[in-house]
Amino acid sequence: MTFDDSSPAKRSLGSLRKATKTKDRSPDFTGTIKIQRHTFETIAKQLQDTDAAEVECCLAGWRNSDHNGQPYLTVEISPKYISRRQEPTSSNLVDFI
Repeated sequence: MTFDDSSPAKRSLGSLRKATKTKDRSPDFTGTIKIQRHTFETIAKQLQDTDAAEVECCLAGWRNSDHNGQPYLTVEISPKYISRRQEPTSSNLVDFI
């Protein structure tokens, strides 16, 4: 199974800000993320090709402050890197035998 590992210009980024907790189980942070088409399509292809019920993605975060000095996290979601399978060349096959 192989996937396109080119690096498109736009990344799937969002932000998380501290949330006001109204209940013990309320989230500490809330926010949104803009998922780029190429990210979505790669994740969907991984789900389809593996026929899995879920797919593991990478998540990264950076601390930032807005124009009022309020802290927030910038977050990025990206497909988990799956290395391309190495096919042996005929010379490697001969060397093996």
